[in-house]
Amino acid sequence: MTLKDMTEQKNNYELDPDPETAAQLVKPKLDEISSTMCMAKWLWTSIHLTNGTTNSCFLPPIHKIQADNIKQNPKGLHNTPEKKEQRAMMLKGEKPEGCSYCWNIEKMDRSFNSDRHYRSSEPWAQAGWDDVLAKGADGDIEPRFMEINFNHACNLACSYCSPHLSSAWAKDIEEHGPYPTKVPHNSIDYFKQIKQYPIPNREHNPYVEAFWEWWPELYPKLKNFRMTGGEPLMDKNTFRVLDYVIENGREDLEMAVTTNASVPDKLWNNFVDKVSFISEYKKLKRFRIFVSVDGWGKQAEYMRHGLDFDRMWNNVHNYLSRVDEGLVTFIVTFNMLSLPSIQKLLQGILELQRIHNVTKSRRNADGKIMVYGHHKVFLDTPMLRYPEWQSLQLTPESHWHFADDALAFMKANEDKHRESRWTGFKPHQIERFDRSIEFMKQGFDQEEQLHDARENFIRFFGAHDYRRKTDFSATFPEFAQLFLDWKEKYNV
Repeated sequence: MTLKDMTEQKNNYELDPDPETAAQLVKPKLDEISSTMCMAKWLWTSIHLTNGTTNSCFLPPIHKIQADNIKQNPKGLHNTPEKKEQRAMMLKGEKPEGCSYCWNIEKMDRSFNSDRHYRSSEPWAQAGWDDVLAKGADGDIEPRFMEINFNHACNLACSYCSPHLSSAWAKDIEEHGPYPTKVPHNSIDYFKQIKQYPIPNREHNPYVEAFWEWWPELYPKLKNFRMTGGEPLMDKNTFRVLDYVIENGREDLEMAVTTNASVPDKLWNNFVDKVSFISEYKKLKRFRIFVSVDGWGKQAEYMRHGLDFDRMWNNVHNYLSRVDEGLVTFIVTFNMLSLPSIQKLLQGILELQRIHNVTKSRRNADGKIMVYGHHKVFLDTPMLRYPEWQSLQLTPESHWHFADDALAFMKANEDKHRESRWTGFKPHQIERFDRSIEFMKQGFDQEEQLHDARENFIRFFGAHDYRRKTDFSATFPEFAQLFLDWKEKYNV
């Protein structure tokens, strides 16, 4: 079937609420266009306004936005020449190299759903399907799902982050220089060289300017809008967006903010006040916060340096209590250091569900009372791939049991819609976690990768402890002997 034929065909696809089923249903629909088709290449965009870079979804490598183009056409923030080239490849059944994550998942097992299937089956993708077919590869299109960050201001310096994404990281590098790893992961000069270093807040930013010029045209077509950082609650543009929503509500728009939930009380309370107003007066279809945390307690604080775990946990309680229909998804960037405390975090999430998830009832047309749950607390576990010295792939077999035990815990607490309080983990959440474990157990393809990852692990965390006055072995006793063994073996 040609693209023209598809354009003329009425779209009768109905999204199943179960992500796994929805992904399976969308596969033949994508295949009718091409064997490599992905709606996210058109309808999803992640834009880093802080340095003028973008990608489609969060898996392909970012690339530079041409500043000259957006002066005349702010839609160029998303519709870059590189994306248009990749769109053309997909329409011809070719595989853009930057989308290798999905190709590798599909290569593992043809029955597996990759992110291109999940994304293409989601409601925002279905809402823009006809627009994609009409625009083809060359047309400028408004995304339906947008992730945006306005600057890199952040109060944390997470161990796997870098100075171009966090001002706290930048301060560390400015004071001490890059970490002594064999790759330039934390070098300010490196990010300046590849033109990914942020424009300072005090300077004019043409990308932020283009965004606000595009915003009145973009806003009515968006189905999902998400603000990230840095830490978005430390940026005035985040609150400008919230104020815009208060004045221009949209009942069909879902909005979200990714936060560490560990900001000062004044910022947090101002944020919760605005979201509470938006929720109470139905200014949006749904508002969600994504809370970034990768483990429990002191181990979580080590991975996300500067985090006050108790403050974060109390703030989440506060948000769920004050915002009537407030939703929270915990984003666990699943990495090797997550393993010892991941089950404790899962237990904590279940407890939050027991406290804040509610049971509601209504009468159907026959007068029968129907009971259903209103879920407020969710989980997502994207795996960390880079830097490799903190990846799950580095985990030795002796420590796999942490992941296996956590998976068993999730399966034992699967949400089967039986409990009166409607708690537990969804099947697709369990499957995602299981996929991460498979990824972990595959290890690295080459012995050289393993060697470099172990050596960089020792180099990085040794410097981390010296600079930040932390103690890896005391915080992670489960890895203490491993740290000593690798240090001796690689003579670091």
